[in-house]
Amino acid sequence: MTGQQHPAPGSIIVFLNPDAHESSVFIEGVVVGEPLTDPETSRPWVPVLRPGRMLSILDAANIVEARVP
Repeated sequence: MTGQQHPAPGSIIVFLNPDAHESSVFIEGVVVGEPLTDPETSRPWVPVLRPGRMLSILDAANIVEARVP
C-alpha cells in the first residue's frame, strides 16, 4: 500500500488474500479497529471484517488499496 501504512477504522480496503486455497486473489474488507503492532517485528496488523462477517487480523503489508468512506 502506498502512502498510509495502516488505514483508519471504517476504511474500505482491498488486500491480497492470505488463503492460497481460495480462488480470489484480492478481497475487500472494512477496517474495524486501530492497528496492532507486533512487538517482535514492529509490523502493523489491522483488524478487518471480511466478506461473510469473518474477522481477520491482517498484516498491513497485504493491503493494496484503502478508501476512506
